[in-house]
Amino acid sequence: MINWIGYYVEYDGYGRYSSRIVRELQKLVQVKPATIPHLDMPPWMQEQEGLDWKELTISFMPPYLLQAVPGRHWLYSMTEGSRIPDEWVDKINDSGVERVLVPCAHNADAFRTSGVLAPVDVCCGGTDPQEFSIVPRHRRENEPYTFLTIADRGYRKGWDEVREAFYLAFGGKTHGRQDVRLIIKLRPRDADYNSHFKMMANAIGADKRVLWQVSDSKDMRRVYLQADCVALPSRSEGWGMPHREAASMGIPVITQQYSGMDDGNTDEWALVVQDGRLEKIPEEADGALGEWRVVDKDALAEKMEWCYLNPGGASSFGQRASRWIRENQTYAHAARNLVELIDGKIQCQEDDGFRVGRTALQMA
Repeated sequence: MINWIGYYVEYDGYGRYSSRIVRELQKLVQVKPATIPHLDMPPWMQEQEGLDWKELTISFMPPYLLQAVPGRHWLYSMTEGSRIPDEWVDKINDSGVERVLVPCAHNADAFRTSGVLAPVDVCCGGTDPQEFSIVPRHRRENEPYTFLTIADRGYRKGWDEVREAFYLAFGGKTHGRQDVRLIIKLRPRDADYNSHFKMMANAIGADKRVLWQVSDSKDMRRVYLQADCVALPSRSEGWGMPHREAASMGIPVITQQYSGMDDGNTDEWALVVQDGRLEKIPEEADGALGEWRVVDKDALAEKMEWCYLNPGGASSFGQRASRWIRENQTYAHAARNLVELIDGKIQCQEDDGFRVGRTALQMA
């Protein structure tokens, strides 16, 4: 059995990732999902809730939320920077976790070089092929070609570069192309942050081709369905969930091959912008430290213009990308990889039934 400690809210990347990989893990091994408040319960109550500290515990959360638990304990976490805060390092080193899992090699380097003492392994994430099922693209003749980007987390997802590239590729609001538009998605919980964009959208003379849209993250499929192309050249990601969700639906995705987007196969599922530059992450970037990569706006504009001028070719690429994601990078793949990693790393008791991986499946 695995004790899985995390949180499961839909508006947060950790929450969405956690609930979906737990669902797939439960098809392979026994998993007890629990939340962080469970750790504050007295032991007898934890036992009533089904937590068994003789089994492996995986905490899936940012390191600042990590708590020590009895028994074997792994941390599954991520970062958007090239290093992590000293407070995170101290939390990990003081908590007694014996192994750290991260979704990409960039994260592994960040945790190791920042001073994490436990071994760090890469265990890639996935996407949900049922939730983000492939959608045939049928554009109406007079419908504008629509790009989508996301501005949920400040400038990290590269929306500002997308907006500038949009104008480089398609010109200004008066003399530029009118059969193209850009949707910039915001999330409802960022009310103060969103008010700035609402002022821009309602300003006199605002470009009506650029739409600022507040959308609930619980229905990301509907958000992606608006797009002919998703332009998401994130400066850094822990994994890159929205990139792969859109790709799973057959929508062409433009991004960088960096940090969480770099799984060694990015060009199989995305149109990659090769040009960019490393920059120091600003202090206000919510826990991210070190450097991130800012995409070259001219190179991004070229990719966006290619998609606009070759909608059939872009759509065909999106269909191929969707097949690749479904064959290689679903949460089912992620769960199997995690079970194999656990089975290979954990020291088993003499009773083979203790094994949480393939042996446990054979015993069931």
